[in-house]
Amino acid sequence: MKKAGLAALTVLLKENNVELSAVRANKIMLQLGLMEEAERPSATKEGVMKKYKVLVGEGLNFGINQENPQSPGQTSPYYQRETFPQLAALLVAAKDSKEA
Repeated sequence: MKKAGLAALTVLLKENNVELSAVRANKIMLQLGLMEEAERPSATKEGVMKKYKVLVGEGLNFGINQENPQSPGQTSPYYQRETFPQLAALLVAAKDSKEA
């Protein structure tokens, strides 16, 4: 169950009029070291590892990794509404510097 004040990345990007997709935002966060990829064994396919993303280091200033009820042993990042504008500014700045 999501804690109050938290929302998914897609929701907050839309609410804050950030012109990035969640996929692109995640790639930027990986590049900035705010997020890492983790792995867990597949529940349905033996020997297959599933990848998912987790907030790490400074990324935890912007959200939390909350257990995913559909995939036990896996978390999903949820972001704090109050600090999202700062994260959005970092994402846009990093996006703009890559395009320059």
